[in-house]
Amino acid sequence: MKRKIIKALLSAVLIINLTACGNAAENKDALAIVDGERISNDEYLKELDFYQKYYTKKYGEEYLDHEVERNKTNNDVLEKELIDSMIKDQVMKNDLKANGVKVDDNTATSIRNNLEDQLGSQDSLKANIKAIGLDENKFNQVIYNDSIRKQHYNYFLGHSGIKDSEILEFYKANDKYHKQYKYNVLAFDDKNEAEKAFDKINSPAEFKSYLDNPIKNYEVINSEFVYKDDPILEKSEISEKDKVSEIFEHDGKYMILMVNSYNENENELLINVKDLYLREKYEEYLNKLTKKSKIRLFA
Repeated sequence: MKRKIIKALLSAVLIINLTACGNAAENKDALAIVDGERISNDEYLKELDFYQKYYTKKYGEEYLDHEVERNKTNNDVLEKELIDSMIKDQVMKNDLKANGVKVDDNTATSIRNNLEDQLGSQDSLKANIKAIGLDENKFNQVIYNDSIRKQHYNYFLGHSGIKDSEILEFYKANDKYHKQYKYNVLAFDDKNEAEKAFDKINSPAEFKSYLDNPIKNYEVINSEFVYKDDPILEKSEISEKDKVSEIFEHDGKYMILMVNSYNENENELLINVKDLYLREKYEEYLNKLTKKSKIRLFA
């Protein structure tokens, strides 16, 4: 799948006991049971409906029906990833409960307030919710699930025991984190059109003129600061500032790239690496919890 629908996949680490007891009365509407805690099929269908509407709205009516592998559509991938994600969410809830952490609504309220700030007002958020065909209850449940993930990560940060010296050692041992790159890309659907543009670009200034051209037959991609193993940057084979790449193909597009700036500020790079390192260690922690969990998935 070209776009990752659910932020984290657990399929590589889940230990699932498939059961033939799915028709038992107590499990009639269960999607899965995680260490005795039940995830209902109704919850799953509500979340699935939310993501189906969201991605259809964002990428078009045919997006979910698009075949990404033989006999496997984006919707098939979404369904599988969502099951994995919901099981992961339950593992988080169980861990918080086991450690005496009371889950509250304050984090969910904070997430909602931040969304309202980003969109400009409470009415703007409501309009966006309505635009993708959701009601308030479904949206609030999605926000609540996001708050569980945030609270669990915050719990990990407070109990990980990871020291700054450990992160500094990691930074020094990995040269790739010592520099970041920001780039612009001209992305064409048609190779001939990409070649026509490339033939006209003989300098950084000429490349930049394409970025602000009001009439475009191409998409402009402006990156944030990334590391040298960024998929698009790596494919371009460019790392030098103000040097225009050859045409290369990525994600079904024909691209021309130019790096516009570097980040070599050590303080900023260390902050970035700290977040990356902690996220990596958190995923390891969550994967271990999942492996230890008794999970039954009902067909």
